[in-house]
Amino acid sequence: MKTTAIICEYNPLTNGHVMHLKLAKEETKADTILCVMSGSFTQRGDAAIADKYLRAEQAILHGADIVLELPTIYAISPADNFAYGAIKTISTFPNVKYVSFGSECGDIEKLTKIANLLYSEPKEFKSALQTLLKTGLSFPQARSLALKQYSQLNDEYKDLCNILDQPNNVLGIAYIIAAKKLNFKIKFHTIQRIGSDFNSDDLSGEMPSSSAVRRAVKDGNFKELQNNVPESTYNMLRQHWPQDDELGSLVLFKLKSMEATELEQLYDVSGGIHNRLLIAAMKSSTYENMLAAAKTKNFTMARLKRICLYALFDIYKEDYTHALSTPAFAQILAINSTRKTEILSEYFKNSKNILTRYSDISKVDKSLRPLIKLDFKAQGTLSVINKTNYLNKKMLIVEPLHTIS
Repeated sequence: MKTTAIICEYNPLTNGHVMHLKLAKEETKADTILCVMSGSFTQRGDAAIADKYLRAEQAILHGADIVLELPTIYAISPADNFAYGAIKTISTFPNVKYVSFGSECGDIEKLTKIANLLYSEPKEFKSALQTLLKTGLSFPQARSLALKQYSQLNDEYKDLCNILDQPNNVLGIAYIIAAKKLNFKIKFHTIQRIGSDFNSDDLSGEMPSSSAVRRAVKDGNFKELQNNVPESTYNMLRQHWPQDDELGSLVLFKLKSMEATELEQLYDVSGGIHNRLLIAAMKSSTYENMLAAAKTKNFTMARLKRICLYALFDIYKEDYTHALSTPAFAQILAINSTRKTEILSEYFKNSKNILTRYSDISKVDKSLRPLIKLDFKAQGTLSVINKTNYLNKKMLIVEPLHTIS
């Protein structure tokens, strides 16, 4: 089996994602497409638009052969830790030759060059980064500016100085760095993103962003979606679309019930943000107002939202440290029915700590159980947020609509 892996959220699957699945298989000459997909919550700190099993099913329908869940503790982490968890999960699967991702740059050599720079951190770059961080900039802003400053001293980076300004470039670079940290020997492949901007709500093109699709769904504008997502995704959204978003209410309740000393110990909390969050929560009646009141120039909105999720799910600094110490594991969400026997026999022969259903928690390394329980807790919470009674607990066996050859 020659496998290409794709790290994704499919929140939801769009026409652009289907194109990526097709091109990744063709251009890497893979016979198997493995997806590692965020489960119930996303890297930007938002609730997923639909249950993880439903979204995994869409991936199989449109070209993936197997979908694994990216554990929640990594799925709602900053980009570097999100990438580390994804690559760690991919490492459980045999014969993965490539990781394929979309990027604004579309040039794997340029992205690899920046990844090598960020991994080695030359003295001049590191000094510039530390100086910029002291000014109160967020880490992504400081790192991007540090690259620009470094490029002024090193001509070979001058045409690369804007690469860190774009989110998919940043994630792709994080994947390359994560593989280095894990000493995971793998090649990388990228395709250039086309269509609307990452955060755009524009649905006029054939390949809108997932943000635009989610906005249309939450506004009930389903007619506008029909040309922008696969028919099966459209039907899924019509059946399972969120009736109301209760995430803010759950988070506000939790924050109002916590002490500052508890908040301070949450994962990724630093710089006194716990005090700002607590004060903002006590003074606010809505999630949006609370976030606006707590926002500072050195904390992105996504980071604030993630910290709110850490509060909701009781994810503390020691929990992430524990996650890093555990062996790699994978929960299979969905698999191609026509290749089930072939893929699973190879997978179980070469890997440990693989789950096909939640009850398999009793069979894996005991150190993994808190992470798996967190995944199930997150799934149940999402069902409350999205007002759905769908709560699957075992791998879906899916017959694909078509086969990518």
